Amino acid sequence: MDIFRKLSWADSTGDAIPLYHDGIYHIFSLTSPPGTTVYPARLRTTWEHSVSRDLVHWEEVGTALSPGEGEEPDACGVWTGAAVYGEKQYHIFYTGYNYNVHFQQTICHAVSDDGIHFEKDPKNPIIIPNEEEYEVVDWRDPYVFYNEDDNCWWLLISGRKKEGPPSRRGCIVLYRSKDLDNWEYYGPIYQPYHTNCPECCEMYKIGKLWYLSYSRFSEFVNTIYRVADSPFGPWRTPKMDGIGGRRFYAAKSLVNDEGRRFYFAWAHDRAQQSNFGEWYWGGQFCIPHEVCQNESGELDVKLPREYVEAWLEPVAWSYEHKLGKFRTYGDRCIYLDSVSTLSYGFIKVEEKSFLFSCKVKPVDMADHFGLLLKSDSDATQCIILAFDKGMQRAELLNLPMEVDPFWEASCTNIGIPKDAGPDGIRVCEKPFPYKDGDVIDIKVAIDRDMIEIFAGEKIAFTYRYYGDTEYQIGLMAQDGCAEFFDIRVTE
Repeated sequence: MDIFRKLSWADSTGDAIPLYHDGIYHIFSLTSPPGTTVYPARLRTTWEHSVSRDLVHWEEVGTALSPGEGEEPDACGVWTGAAVYGEKQYHIFYTGYNYNVHFQQTICHAVSDDGIHFEKDPKNPIIIPNEEEYEVVDWRDPYVFYNEDDNCWWLLISGRKKEGPPSRRGCIVLYRSKDLDNWEYYGPIYQPYHTNCPECCEMYKIGKLWYLSYSRFSEFVNTIYRVADSPFGPWRTPKMDGIGGRRFYAAKSLVNDEGRRFYFAWAHDRAQQSNFGEWYWGGQFCIPHEVCQNESGELDVKLPREYVEAWLEPVAWSYEHKLGKFRTYGDRCIYLDSVSTLSYGFIKVEEKSFLFSCKVKPVDMADHFGLLLKSDSDATQCIILAFDKGMQRAELLNLPMEVDPFWEASCTNIGIPKDAGPDGIRVCEKPFPYKDGDVIDIKVAIDRDMIEIFAGEKIAFTYRYYGDTEYQIGLMAQDGCAEFFDIRVTE
């Protein structure tokens, strides 16, 4: 199955701005000029527009917004915002970027009668920062929704206060309106002091609880959320606070007619398409993540059924065991016996794009089990999805890690340590409680350099790994037993 990753003509794509209206899924997205890789040229983005009726197959509609000229507020790029239908029109609220003027980032507006052709508001910019309270840099990423509890439209802005630690001044600012035209300043409604700027924020209500999600580019490069009993806060940090793993970035959501909510995000490109290259702004769309409120009020994440059902064709595979004890039962069950030791092997698949799915039952597990992704035969150079029994967490590890110079000089076959850059060796980790006998559903979409993992219909990880490897996916268990069953590979 071909997954919609970016516009057909584009080198990369960025922030997805989703909208669902009249049975149609819309994705507006920031798209850089072809051939650009560095700031500021790469950030002179347009708003491109794609639509779908089934969430899987997408049609490119065309350009919704383009940058202006000269001293216009969006001369250097039309950046992230929100698309809504209200007051009998389609509305786009976006960040106007102009590097050459005093207010480099401002809030702008455009309207459309058909949802395809948009006209910019002659009053642009409609909102500029109050310099007494906020920094001029970072006044952007407007999100607009109708708050039924408050009986008016809300507009959230990602900003930076003037006081506090320089790298932690990011805040979310509220404006309110009755007509999507005249906006009244309310003030900051969230100031966590933990990021430069809470990018691509949004807010919605499920049941009695309110959710505020945003992305952090300062240290963690991920999309997180907070929970409150009121849209005015206070906002609490849930135990499971991530929508996706690291590099599932700038995620924003929509809700369809069934009341199901889907997040859309992108994963960064790397320079020279190398695992050692700099992470760029812009990349490829990820598979949409469906979120569901659980009994504790937190958000579980899973692969939408539309995508599960789209991978229909079975792919031939075989199992090649490498180390330790194992048994097979039929052609879809592999039992790894690794009490006090290690057992692993690989699923051999010729295709470069496929969906791997299985269920796993840990037995007498003392350490961890999981999957080997993009691995060599020794499981030395690889990405490990590990479910740690003692720590009760799931983690994504990019191996091998650096070692002390003494060991590097003394050992000849330890592999070349990876420079993982800002992500580190421990790419991402999340709480994942389990006990012996639990059955855990795992789905992994491998699409060339994209790796997208969904586990237990609770968590998700996303990462990119360039280049060919000896094996795409493998099974492993460390100090315990793990039964991998109902194994399927489809495309």
